[in-house]
Amino acid sequence: MAGTVTTPRPGTAPRIRYQPALDGVRALAVVAVLLFHAGVPGFDGGYLGVSVFFTLSGYLITSLLISEFDTKGSIDLAAFYARRMRRLLPASVLAVGVIVVLAWITDWFDGVASLRAHVIGSLFQIANWVLLAGDGSYQDLLAETSGTPSPLEHFWSLAIEEQFYWLWPLAMLLLLRRVGPHRSRTIAIGAMTALAAVAAPVIAQVWGPDAAYWATPARLAEILVGAFLAMLLARRLELPSRLSLLAPAALVALGLSVVLFPTAGGPAYEGALPLVALGSGALLLGLQVDGPVRAGLSIAPLVFIGKISYGVYLYHWPIYVVLDADRAGFDGAPLVLVRLALTFVVAIASYYFFEQPIRHATTIGFRPTLVGSLAATSTLALASIVLVPTALGNYWESDTGDAEAAAIETDDDTPLVPIVATTAPAPGNTVSGDEPDGTTPAANPTDTVDDADPVDTAGTADTSVPTDTADPGANDDDEGDTSDDGDAVPPPTTVAPIPELARPVRALMVGDSTAEAIGAGLVSWAAANPELAQVETDVERGCGFVVTGDRWVGESWEQTPDRCVEWVDDRVPAQVDELRPDVVVLMVTPWDVIDHRWDGGDAVTPFDDEFVAELEAAYRGIVTDLVDAGVSSIVWIEPPTPNPLWMSRGDAQADPARYEVVADVVTGLEAEFPQLRTLPFATWHATEGLDDDKEIRPDGVHWTPDVSRLISENYLGEQVVRAALGLPFTGLE
Repeated sequence: MAGTVTTPRPGTAPRIRYQPALDGVRALAVVAVLLFHAGVPGFDGGYLGVSVFFTLSGYLITSLLISEFDTKGSIDLAAFYARRMRRLLPASVLAVGVIVVLAWITDWFDGVASLRAHVIGSLFQIANWVLLAGDGSYQDLLAETSGTPSPLEHFWSLAIEEQFYWLWPLAMLLLLRRVGPHRSRTIAIGAMTALAAVAAPVIAQVWGPDAAYWATPARLAEILVGAFLAMLLARRLELPSRLSLLAPAALVALGLSVVLFPTAGGPAYEGALPLVALGSGALLLGLQVDGPVRAGLSIAPLVFIGKISYGVYLYHWPIYVVLDADRAGFDGAPLVLVRLALTFVVAIASYYFFEQPIRHATTIGFRPTLVGSLAATSTLALASIVLVPTALGNYWESDTGDAEAAAIETDDDTPLVPIVATTAPAPGNTVSGDEPDGTTPAANPTDTVDDADPVDTAGTADTSVPTDTADPGANDDDEGDTSDDGDAVPPPTTVAPIPELARPVRALMVGDSTAEAIGAGLVSWAAANPELAQVETDVERGCGFVVTGDRWVGESWEQTPDRCVEWVDDRVPAQVDELRPDVVVLMVTPWDVIDHRWDGGDAVTPFDDEFVAELEAAYRGIVTDLVDAGVSSIVWIEPPTPNPLWMSRGDAQADPARYEVVADVVTGLEAEFPQLRTLPFATWHATEGLDDDKEIRPDGVHWTPDVSRLISENYLGEQVVRAALGLPFTGLE
């Protein structure tokens, strides 16, 4: 019976009667989380195991506090906090410390944005707030681009529990001292629980899905359901046997929730988790009397897993992050089994050789425990500042001054070129490489970005533009080739020159973070060439033009964020209406090639008909919107294939064949929309030898601002102007 209390000996901690079945509940909850993070089919809602933990923690902690107050007439707060610190901090400090050392001696976590902040948040039990403050949802999406999820992101749930542990004993002591009748105390906690349950969907509605999942107030109801149950059961010596019927019903309901709840979006992100807590509470209530579920959850293997569940949860995610398919050399079920085995080995060793000896060191009082805890966490926090490399961050962002200088001015209604256009570029408007007679000599592709020093912009930048439109490898095997290096030199190609402009070209760059990186250079180039162009960007990181369904990001499904839908459907059309650009430049790299699923169906790739149909619909939709808005020129930039953090990980976003599918879709739309043209930027990029240059794309995805500017000076800027004028592109096509 839950309320039974074992009277403690002097100097020992208060106890409630041990129930093995509750360890069985812990085991099921942590296994659900492990299988969810491993991507095992059928466990899309396995994250609900965390909710079960919350409710169980609220029940057990409140039961202990009630038993201590009933036994001693007070609550020894110092002893309580000392027990919590000895129980939780050693293993968490060890886990964080190992990650700090690995970050120092390896490059495994170089792609983690804000790893230092995650270390600090984990050590000082505010990890959930760090995620929220750092645009956590985008950090998760960025993992697909930068290559590495944070090994500490699971600390958010531990932080919420620990925040509860710090505040709840104070609240309980105040309640137990100020409110006499037990019935009144129960009503008070019930009212708190109801208020927190109502707050959860309100928080979701006002502050969004991230807050609904990570903010402590939004998750408080799940813990308070357990606390309310503890108050209901306290001092009850007998419970009706029919309560055992609640256990199987609740277990089935929770199991169905794990299977049916979507990974991306859904009730968990809309404030419905207090309902899951009711199921957890019903399970705990049903386990207070004998029954088959209670007996089944009390079997030795489940009880053992429950006892080590803290370490299992603590260590599993860093192990999953480090032991990915690339490092293991295999994936699928074998990888899941190896990850699980390693997790349990580490957790068992930690439990017996590290956690338990410290936990049961009862001779260590509150003050030494507090001083030791603060010293350990503070030392490790300082060490992380020194040892953890600086995250790459959003190094590709544009310069604010350039953005202001290049901003589009819409108060000039002058046509782009005079009615009688010149046939040759006016003085000062000649683009390097174009002769006044319209003949453009072939340029050496290596004249564009200096491979030896791609970011050196001192002195006068080279503005030559490769104009060879022939296949660069077409004459490699020509027997008549007598050049020294075996490569035929193509003849000069005649191209239409840029005429004198009556006003600058207005260009709008639209796309994801790679478009932002390239756009930064285009903006900088426009600021330096105000007579040629004015450029603004409208980008949304982590978004493609396909904004329906769910997408596979990192190792889990994510619902396409609402901000992506709003960007495509509302913001871009509004920008076009306001800025009236002569040309809109589109570029998206990974987000429209990673696996998707629609209407809860199976995962599909760009090689599946369903995916291609969605891709065509999305791209036709945005092109149609632009054409209907009066845009006369639309340029699709063919993106170079990314290589995240220069790792050969076999990621979907690094598969060139997937981008070929997108290219085919765009080519098909070109036949339908004469306003649309593809700029072969990826071909130019490869010809210049830039694909494998780690200096120009430090994360393998985004160009540095200096290099991006050189790309616009040497290639992209002129092509955008030509597109706006309806002229052929120069360079490789």
